[in-house]
Amino acid sequence: MAHETEHTSHHPSFNQYVLIAIVLFAITIVEFVLIWDTARIVDHLGPSKIPLLVALSAVKFAIVIMYYMHLKFDNRLLGAVFIAGLALAFLVGMALIALFVGFEGNPRDYAEARALPYAEHAEETVGGESTETNHETDTPPVAAGPVAIAVSAAGETLAFDISSISADSGSEVTLTLDNPSANNAHNLVIVTAGTKDAVAADGTAAGPANDWVSPGDSRVIAHTALAGPGASANVTFEAPSPGTYQFVCTFPGHNFTMFGDFIVK
Repeated sequence: MAHETEHTSHHPSFNQYVLIAIVLFAITIVEFVLIWDTARIVDHLGPSKIPLLVALSAVKFAIVIMYYMHLKFDNRLLGAVFIAGLALAFLVGMALIALFVGFEGNPRDYAEARALPYAEHAEETVGGESTETNHETDTPPVAAGPVAIAVSAAGETLAFDISSISADSGSEVTLTLDNPSANNAHNLVIVTAGTKDAVAADGTAAGPANDWVSPGDSRVIAHTALAGPGASANVTFEAPSPGTYQFVCTFPGHNFTMFGDFIVK
């Protein structure tokens, strides 16, 4: 009887378990509908779908730990230990986000500015003869002469489909931006390394009439017009002196994730 009493006081009742299962099932259905293409709700939510899904997941998480893990019925110390671990996990996540923001969303530029050249020549003996092997890192293929380069937005994601493009210095480059998005407008701007966020900030002030690019900006090598949903835009320019540049979408807010390297040989 003592065990029966303890079991009853530390566990939900059968009816509560049934109710919990129904609630969890209903929330899961709502989450599925929010991202189901056929329902076409996701097309209207845009970025707001992320906080909505996070909130729904948090509600399900709270229900599970309170009832299925019995924290609602156990000693408060157990709940405190669990919440402390959860808080630590959130703090670690926030610290990682803070690091990303600290690098201005562009850790590749940060790493490149501090990179040391690597070259290793190792001697290998093959059949008693000494041969020298040069170990070098691979570089992206370089287009020679007039070149046509196509870059596309990655669907509804705020990203390009490639992270780097390349050409020979002095070559004529025709750059085409394809925008398959049904909701977002994009452009593609070639800028000097490390200036993408500053160029985007000035482009925001310039407004849509200037394709979100500040007129006469010396940091801008070339840029396409603004390509609306389902449209394309292109620009032809001469590749600048050798070095690593950047390409970026300067539509407000897109520069934090839509960028890549333009390598000129």
